[in-house]
Amino acid sequence: MNVLDAADLTVRYGGSVALRDATLAVGAGRLVAVAGANGAGKSTLVNACAGWSRGHASIAGDVRLDGRSVARLAAYRRARLGIQCVPEGKNVFGELTVEENFALVPAVPREAGRHVFSREDVLGLFPRLHERRTHKGSALSGGERQMLAIGRALLAGPRILLLDEPSVGLAPRLIFDVLTVVRRLVDDGLAVLLVEQNVSAALDVADELYLIERGRIVGHGDAAAMRQDERIAQAYLGGLAEVEP
Repeated sequence: MNVLDAADLTVRYGGSVALRDATLAVGAGRLVAVAGANGAGKSTLVNACAGWSRGHASIAGDVRLDGRSVARLAAYRRARLGIQCVPEGKNVFGELTVEENFALVPAVPREAGRHVFSREDVLGLFPRLHERRTHKGSALSGGERQMLAIGRALLAGPRILLLDEPSVGLAPRLIFDVLTVVRRLVDDGLAVLLVEQNVSAALDVADELYLIERGRIVGHGDAAAMRQDERIAQAYLGGLAEVEP
């Protein structure tokens, strides 16, 4: 059984279709990436899975968590069940310190399928946050804020982690640092859905890759195999530097 299944998701804003018939699956210990250009529908897809919608969006299709439909549940209820989403633009409180940001996350029960992390666990994953733990969120760098946002999501006990464009605005070294930690989490059994404009960065860490264009999923396959596909390399990897330390 997959941790997350999205089936035939369609999102409309009035007469405009932002996402059409999108279907994907994420298993335990798998990092599934969704890549495409700006405006392709990546964030719309991850927001539909998380239960977030803006304006008067109309959403059709199904989202299942561990086989249970959550399509009719509000975002906060999906989060309580274990769908933890880190949106683009981060999710931290600028006037609070790193420690205070962590303290706002309520304790979660240890249940089958949940990955429960302590503050010590998170600070171990992100040593830079340990060094900056008394600093306010507004004083952190973009990479540090991204680490803090992911850390808060981990403290909430995810069954699956949804990451929306974690590389945006980060230097290549910080992209490498953040995605290396994400890959470690996956190797320890966590399911991750990663949305990325940087196809090269996504391929570096993903097990599977979905390609999305104009609101439609146009390709899916093993990430390693797709990297070797000349058509994909020409269409999506041209001009994108690989993520290296």
